[in-house]
Amino acid sequence: MSRHIALYLKHQKAYLLFLIVLFVVPLALFFQYSTYELPKVQYVVLIGLFVSQYVFYREYDFQQKIEKDVTNILKRELGRVPSKKEIHARSDQVVYFRGVSIVITALCVLGLMLIYQEF
Repeated sequence: MSRHIALYLKHQKAYLLFLIVLFVVPLALFFQYSTYELPKVQYVVLIGLFVSQYVFYREYDFQQKIEKDVTNILKRELGRVPSKKEIHARSDQVVYFRGVSIVITALCVLGLMLIYQEF
């Protein structure tokens, strides 16, 4: 379990931080300081989060993009050249972790909704 968390943080810390800064922080600032009444703005943020992932994210292109980085990371971890199967398995894991980052961001938005009683 802790190995998976360490791998998740290794591969997704920057992406998770990016999502939180882009979606959660502005919503929290809006709830805290805005004098404007925008009904259901939290749902717009959630929809924006999920739509942005489907518009900008292509799984095949992403796997091709990370293959070289994953290969280098596995070389350092294993001390040898990784097999195609190991590279593919780690690439699939990184893609899965990306989905986990989206879910964590959505849960943060839902947490803000609970804190500020905005349903």
